[in-house]
Amino acid sequence: MAKDGIGRPRDVTCEDVLTAFDDVEKPVATGKLLAEMLDVSKQSVLRRLQELEEEGRVERWKVGSRAVVWWPTEES
Repeated sequence: MAKDGIGRPRDVTCEDVLTAFDDVEKPVATGKLLAEMLDVSKQSVLRRLQELEEEGRVERWKVGSRAVVWWPTEES
């Protein structure tokens, strides 16, 4: 279920996304890479990354016209 208990079950949790960073061989990852690693849609991962960013658990950097990289903060 969604965090508020309403809506469809989540394909991936915030904790799943944070754990996936442990398997990334670089200091940053793209939403696409994390989605492929977790075998879920990119949109699902991006929603969780946005939640994590609001909580201060990940940061992002726009590195191109459409490219964004993400990394966990030290608090994560």
